[in-house]
Amino acid sequence: MTHNETLGIIDIGSNSIRLVIYEMDPDGAYRIIHEDKYAARLSNVVEQDGTILRHSLDKAITILQQFKATCEAYHTKLIRAAATAAIRNAGNALEIIGWLEAETGLQVERVSGDQEAYYGFLGVTQSIELADGFVVDIGGGSTEITVFRDRKRLHSISLPIGAVNSYARYGREDQWSEANAAVLCNEVIEALSEQDWIRQHPGLPLIGLGGTMRTLAKVEQKRTQYSLPVTHHYEIGAEQMENIARSLPHLTSAQRKKVPGLAKDRADIIVPGVLILRTVFRMIQGDRYVVSGAGLRDGLLRDLMAEGKPVVPDALKDSIRNFIHFGPPIPENRLHRVHQDTITMYTALQGNPPDPADARILYASSMLHMAGKQINYFRYPQHSAYWIMNASIYGLSHRETILSAIAADYHPKKRTPQLLHKHRDVLRDSDERHAHRLGSLLRVAEAINRSERITAIQAAKENDSLQMQFICTGEPLLELSSLDEAVKDLQEAWGVTLSHSIQQASKE
Repeated sequence: MTHNETLGIIDIGSNSIRLVIYEMDPDGAYRIIHEDKYAARLSNVVEQDGTILRHSLDKAITILQQFKATCEAYHTKLIRAAATAAIRNAGNALEIIGWLEAETGLQVERVSGDQEAYYGFLGVTQSIELADGFVVDIGGGSTEITVFRDRKRLHSISLPIGAVNSYARYGREDQWSEANAAVLCNEVIEALSEQDWIRQHPGLPLIGLGGTMRTLAKVEQKRTQYSLPVTHHYEIGAEQMENIARSLPHLTSAQRKKVPGLAKDRADIIVPGVLILRTVFRMIQGDRYVVSGAGLRDGLLRDLMAEGKPVVPDALKDSIRNFIHFGPPIPENRLHRVHQDTITMYTALQGNPPDPADARILYASSMLHMAGKQINYFRYPQHSAYWIMNASIYGLSHRETILSAIAADYHPKKRTPQLLHKHRDVLRDSDERHAHRLGSLLRVAEAINRSERITAIQAAKENDSLQMQFICTGEPLLELSSLDEAVKDLQEAWGVTLSHSIQQASKE
């Protein structure tokens, strides 16, 4: 048996120091097996002359020593530690890195602003299917902005303006004054004023990384009682963000700590964070905010794994590949046949191949409909649906996530109506019918792939009849016995009658 390797990534940020440990198999698939963080607030210990004194690093060094010990407990092959804005911008950056390395035994990279923007871009492109957008990463001591088109990075800039150092400069009062808020926003505008590319790509989504964006998503989800408590790929409209940005600065610190979804340790720095974010959004003339749960650490991993070809061409397929490698032992060829059969039937019934959204839903549900077997074989479809909705699968919108889960656990008389009702705030009015159609396709595809007897199918629609031909290596008794019930659901969902014939596969 081949043993998998583990890899540790440590992000020494201006606000927090974070550790992620990944398990990696010989084929390059990976999953997170441990995470930890500590709010060291290094931006707060920068002296007036721009240096950081040795004694101000005591807590950071202790945390790094603990993180290294955790990595050793997991037998990590490599630990990649990266220091960002607070350290790289310090007047004695090289001295600081020397202290950290001497005290911890770690090798610490001094990540430049452009590198930090690049790693954030890699994290986004491996986790979100969007082809174009602006990546905005608001850290404690800097903000990185990148524009990409067709999943290619065009321009980046790193500003020495972050949530922690901006709070230190402008937010020491209990409430933010209009004047201080304006000064911070003007500082961002001035820093970007000479970057012509900032205004040359209007109408793109702003994809936010980091604690500010995740916190704002949680606040909005709590306010609206959002039914899917997942922040990755959550979208916030411009008007909703404007309302948040107008209200938070005028609350006292005590009042902000009581805002649902807002963690107490972010009650102070969330105001500069949202002001920076909104200012950038206005300058790029964005159309909406999208949350990315992946960022710098994911980019650092991707840079290590795929040197030379780091950008993931298909976030969804890469994400599902990772699960399959670590999931229950299911024949992957069978999953691909189920998927292909859903496409064949969909195309025959609809008259056209699936649009991109339906293609993603059919792929995800086909490949993951047995995922729940890793939790418990019995009732695995329900476990599969829960896993799909809560695992932050990369490459799916929240609507696509829910429809994929419903298809994977299609139960038209009970569970499907319950899920449709629970998530009506995420779904479209037309999705009730759509969910039944997609789910019934998957049920039929499962039935005809119960064993290896049916090697291929053909489907054609004539009037209100779907005619299917099964190419078989022998009599498909298991498949036909499962098909009877599945056919009823498909006929009801699509308004057709289904008939089938069997053709013996060629022995050549």
